[in-house]
Amino acid sequence: MSLFVEWMKRGPGVTLCKDSVLQNAEPTRATQLSSNEVIVVDMLRAATFSLDWWIRGAEGVWGEYGDTSRAVWILFTLEMEDSRPLAVTTPIYTPSAVSRHSCSWFATDESGSSQCESVDRRVQCSCGACRGSVYGTGVDQQVRRLCIAGGTQALDCAPRDYGDGIVCVCDAGYCDKLDDITEQDLSKGNYLLYTSSKAGDRLAKSVNVFESSATAPEEPVFFHLKSDVTYQEIMGFGGALTDSTGLNIMSLSDGAREKLLQTYFGEGGSQYLYLRVPIGASDFSLEYYTYDDVDGDVNWNNFALRDEDYKYKMPVIKRASDIRGQPIKLFGAAWSAPWWMKRNGTEFGFSYLLEKYYQAWADYYVKYFDAYKNENISFWGLSAQNEPTQAYNNPSWIFSMGWSAEQQRDWIAEHLGPTLQRGGYGDLELMTLDDNRMWLPGWVETVLENETTNSYVSGIGLHWYTDESTDPIIIDQTHELFPDKFLFYTEACELVQVTRDTLGDWAVGEHYGNSMFQAFNHWVNAWADWNMAINEDGGPSTYGYNAAIIVNATGDEFYKQPPYYFQTHFSAFIPPGSKRIEMTVEDGESPFMNVAFLTPESTIVSVIMNP
Repeated sequence: MSLFVEWMKRGPGVTLCKDSVLQNAEPTRATQLSSNEVIVVDMLRAATFSLDWWIRGAEGVWGEYGDTSRAVWILFTLEMEDSRPLAVTTPIYTPSAVSRHSCSWFATDESGSSQCESVDRRVQCSCGACRGSVYGTGVDQQVRRLCIAGGTQALDCAPRDYGDGIVCVCDAGYCDKLDDITEQDLSKGNYLLYTSSKAGDRLAKSVNVFESSATAPEEPVFFHLKSDVTYQEIMGFGGALTDSTGLNIMSLSDGAREKLLQTYFGEGGSQYLYLRVPIGASDFSLEYYTYDDVDGDVNWNNFALRDEDYKYKMPVIKRASDIRGQPIKLFGAAWSAPWWMKRNGTEFGFSYLLEKYYQAWADYYVKYFDAYKNENISFWGLSAQNEPTQAYNNPSWIFSMGWSAEQQRDWIAEHLGPTLQRGGYGDLELMTLDDNRMWLPGWVETVLENETTNSYVSGIGLHWYTDESTDPIIIDQTHELFPDKFLFYTEACELVQVTRDTLGDWAVGEHYGNSMFQAFNHWVNAWADWNMAINEDGGPSTYGYNAAIIVNATGDEFYKQPPYYFQTHFSAFIPPGSKRIEMTVEDGESPFMNVAFLTPESTIVSVIMNP
């Protein structure tokens, strides 16, 4: 099967958002395609950045839309049955106050009379012409109406503008979410359109219909998708459950907390499957600690979990698993051994594990997994060390412990691997590196050159902090050297402290998008964010940073920032078991970031980003 995306230039004059957009489109007939081909025509750049949009396939052309700003994202999904297109699912990001499938209206009906009544924190209004509902943040405020026949109701973003961008406000009574995709949505001839924008649209859904002709492009760029050419399998998506994240989530009321967890793990949200759990303290803890800080206790007689585990982490893990409908796949990572096991006797600076404690440190991991198992919580995997080059190649000012590649190689082969097996945890997925990709492929080559170490290691963990200064080809090289090892982006975080003035910064979301496109186009199997939720000061932490969700505990609400939606446009549409497929550009290099996948349900999901 082939799928084509065409981009072209046209002049201004596009009509914005008609009530019957699909019916009012007047495209000219184009060359008939075979039954297993589809063309998407999009992104018309003129002096005024007017935008037209058509989709054409064996079932025809589906519509024309206008927008006064540049398109940022396109995601469309093609389902096939007997080589016939069934449906296309298309989230499109446009930084425009008026999305291409909706108009701005006041909360009145066509006679001018208000037909709105308060429902929780939104306003629901009757709109006969649109045959749908409109939602807003208050009576007499400007609201949005779907301009698609049979418009689909959705839980829209409740926006708040802090000056640098828009966040979506959620509380115990309301939170935006994706609607379920129904059989009618995906009936033959239909496709789904999802829209998000810098100005406030977030995963807005509409159901649209295929038509029979398309306007031929003037300067097209063709993307060819081949579902029979497959690459890596996608394992899933996730985030980190640090002490700070757990504290912030648990600081909310029961209702608001449930909304946040549904946002990450529920059907209408990100559908996270993985959680990275620090083993002990991290730089997002209220204090530095390990589970046994008693000097010389190599038998771990004083080993004990802490309140942070029982009050902040375990309740989140258990409820997330309930929401997901399956156990969340947890993977642990230690920031440091106890101070008394390290050469410099501290958590900071240049700090290495003394060799005489190599076995004791391996035993520590078994104690940890046993302690969680006693609470009916099991782990999927672990990394051998968070950022091992920290405190080894340079002094660290956060809780760290350094390793050379040679040291970690020998420790895994002689201590950690055998100890996990003896302790009943030999089936855990062990990752090496868990650090910036700048160390590829050499660091991993050194670790895995030992056959015994290689046999214990399942995957390679990567962080995103040097992505902009390193060529992603080094990920390809690593995959070619070790094709049997999965590649997992285990940490991404914007290293700038969030402030109220910078809430909703769209550029942070684009940073996430850049990372995810690079990762998945270069053999990465899974991608996880850092903190799922931090407070308005960017913590609690050693240094305040940023996150996809910001918690305002005083107001019992939380704010979904652009990174949340950038991630969700991947995670909500690309389930575990999906495979990346070939997506190439005809006659030149693509000016856009793009990647495509084939899901286990034989749906094609393609993501295209206009940088």
